[in-house]
Amino acid sequence: MTISRLMATFTLTLFCSSSFAAAPAVDAPLSTLTIEERGELTMAGDDFKFIPWKSDQNLGKVQVIQYFGATMGDSKIFEPFTDLLQTSLEPGTVHVTTILNMDAAMWGTSGFVISELEKNKRVHPDSTMVVDDNGTGVTEWSLGEAGSGLIIVDAKGVVKLFTLKAMSEDEMAAAVALIKANAKS
Repeated sequence: MTISRLMATFTLTLFCSSSFAAAPAVDAPLSTLTIEERGELTMAGDDFKFIPWKSDQNLGKVQVIQYFGATMGDSKIFEPFTDLLQTSLEPGTVHVTTILNMDAAMWGTSGFVISELEKNKRVHPDSTMVVDDNGTGVTEWSLGEAGSGLIIVDAKGVVKLFTLKAMSEDEMAAAVALIKANAKS
């Protein structure tokens, strides 16, 4: 292969891979995020295992997808909103998916993080909990330097809200109203 052909192939590969990485856009389908390594934590009785996960596998229901680094500080960013969901919505109205970016975890803490995730899965068995070992979501969904994002999608997988930061009380109330409106349609 000539150097010019090799450079053209490299440029085309770089262009194609970067052209698919885009921040979620309101009123557009959420680009599919696939997590092959670790992935979704599943529970059968007292046993846990990980299976590959794709962001489009829970279509048919309004979803709240939160993505953040596997650190104590990052885990709190969307907590006020997810707590509000529990008190504001009937059970089954929305499907919550939490994706932890293990690439952001401090060295040596992965065992603690997985243990906490397992505890949370026991408390919220219907929620989806995903471990992203390589931080794939940060790149694929263009989550920026902070590496956190919250996405609300309708039953067809169309983005209705996307934020990179914690929401104010007014924003949270509007997001709950958005979920209720989309759950009815």
